[in-house]
Amino acid sequence: MKKNSILILTISALTAYVFFLLPGCSKDGTKTQTQRYTYTIYSNPVYKSRSAVLASINGDANTAIQQAGKLYIKDNFIYVNEVNKGIHIINNSNPSKPVQVAFLSIPGNLDIAIKGNILYADMYDELLALDITDPHHAILTNSIKNFFTDRAFIGNYIANDSNQVVVDWNQKDTTVEWTTTIDPGGCNGCFFETLNSSAAPSAKSTGTAGSMAGMVLMNNYLYAINEMHSLGIVDVSNASNPKLDSSFFAGYDLETIYPFEDKLFLGSMEGVFMYDVSDPAHPVSAGQFTHGTACDPVIADASYAYVTLHSGSYCGGDANELDVVDISNISNSQLLRSYKLQSPKGLSKDGTLLFVCDSTNVKVFNAANPSALVLMQSIASKSPYDVISGNKKLIVVTADGLYQYDYSNINAIKLLSFIAAKR
Repeated sequence: MKKNSILILTISALTAYVFFLLPGCSKDGTKTQTQRYTYTIYSNPVYKSRSAVLASINGDANTAIQQAGKLYIKDNFIYVNEVNKGIHIINNSNPSKPVQVAFLSIPGNLDIAIKGNILYADMYDELLALDITDPHHAILTNSIKNFFTDRAFIGNYIANDSNQVVVDWNQKDTTVEWTTTIDPGGCNGCFFETLNSSAAPSAKSTGTAGSMAGMVLMNNYLYAINEMHSLGIVDVSNASNPKLDSSFFAGYDLETIYPFEDKLFLGSMEGVFMYDVSDPAHPVSAGQFTHGTACDPVIADASYAYVTLHSGSYCGGDANELDVVDISNISNSQLLRSYKLQSPKGLSKDGTLLFVCDSTNVKVFNAANPSALVLMQSIASKSPYDVISGNKKLIVVTADGLYQYDYSNINAIKLLSFIAAKR
């Protein structure tokens, strides 16, 4: 199936939604499964000059969330990626009444990181550094071109060059069906659900990224997955003037990055690649955990890594589970236990509480004993994607918007606010 998805990509950029019909049997007894794929096909891109795009980066603060992506929090602000379109900035001084205060219009944006008053964002293949001292009037201070090399092209189109940037596409929905033979040992026919697949900030140095992040800050360096198999290292000791330090092969099919103390955990379709960044400019491989092919966000603490695997995506594989990995001996990490789930994605941990986005719920586990997680609560959600927890507050990105909860009483989790997505 991966070959088929690549073939489609050479034709156009698209978003696909997958619907599975009931399996049947052929005359020889082999089980089959009919699958229906509804695609939004993006073709004939609309270009705008790069200078005009950068001049209009301060968009309309009232721009509604339509397709929320990655999540970032810093101080009293929430930053929500609008997939491939920009970043919503939300004043969260009062979590019961969050206020959208700005929108950064950045075509091709997926990731966010912030150091001091400088926000880093991808614009297709380019890394931008923006001064958001006044979030209503962000100022470009520098950029690194040709940094995200996998995003230079979309299909047959140049997404971003020195003169122009793709800012929109003509769209058309279409649905197709086909029947495949079910392979009990694999995922014959798996496809992807989405192709793509946060007043002035205070002086606190960096913020917190969600588990789906592909770009993080640590020790005056920005680390980013800048190509499917490589990690780019950017020196941000002078925050407003980032400098490319190096890029190196860091593992196969990389997707996410999670920092903890002096370690980086890279989630991939193959497993988790672990690096020691005691010397920040020169990461050293510290260990690796391998699992079956699947999409793989990861978080970690001093002793354990928590990895979710889900099927039905461009990653392939048929696993839907949470793996708890013992990393006390990081050079020889061992699977402690797997927990079967429905379709887990983003996750977060606060003390002994583990929050996991799973299909139609955010599940809350007591993780005091990682080898025997106890489900405590389930928060009904519409396709939750990522979550950040801390200070008894929970922020969740879902298909229908942005939710905030108070879990100071875990037996009576309280909804604080909701910003609806408007499609």
